[in-house]
Amino acid sequence: MSKKFHGEIAALEYHDPPDLGFPDIVEEFDIATNAFATQVRGLTWDGEDIAIIDRETVRIALGWLPPERPNRPHYLVIAIGPPAQKGRRALDQSAYELLVRRAIERVRGYLPYDAKLLGPATQPVDELLLDRTFELLTATAPETDTSDRQAGRAKARDAKSHDWAKGAMDASDARDLPKQISVPMRLTIITFGLTLFLHAPPIGAALLTYTTLREAQPLMFG
Repeated sequence: MSKKFHGEIAALEYHDPPDLGFPDIVEEFDIATNAFATQVRGLTWDGEDIAIIDRETVRIALGWLPPERPNRPHYLVIAIGPPAQKGRRALDQSAYELLVRRAIERVRGYLPYDAKLLGPATQPVDELLLDRTFELLTATAPETDTSDRQAGRAKARDAKSHDWAKGAMDASDARDLPKQISVPMRLTIITFGLTLFLHAPPIGAALLTYTTLREAQPLMFG
């Protein structure tokens, strides 16, 4: 017996508050998904940090998680899955996986993120899924280096002011940019721990606890 498919979920990590507010992000998704709206078109808010968009064949849950402590990242959570109401026509599993990836690409175009987590949802796409995801993200949120970020953004602004048609930033400029913390390795550990937590809570909780303790100092991998 195959495991029930609930959809896909992604958490986009921002080391600084993005320029666009969460209500505007929700509005962008609401407008962009009008193509899926035939007879069903709903937008429901759960507080100020969770919005549920319902369409004929798709349910989209959006969540915004600000940091609880200084020097911690913000998260935009996107979950996409089959419609909540039984009897409605659903798409193929691959279609929902594609929709999540397209959503991430769209967000990256107007609201670039610093890192992302992506994987299957292990429960229906709703407020409870986002609440549980918020808890896990809060427990594993890394500490970010504000000074390095600000220096990097200053370098980026200077680079944009150059004449890119003439080469602008040369090799020496690139070497001066601050080195980033090894995001892929940290995200791999956290994603693996998150998946284990949802499927095998004792093992996953142990791994997430270990990761959290390691994050007491930023992880650096050579």
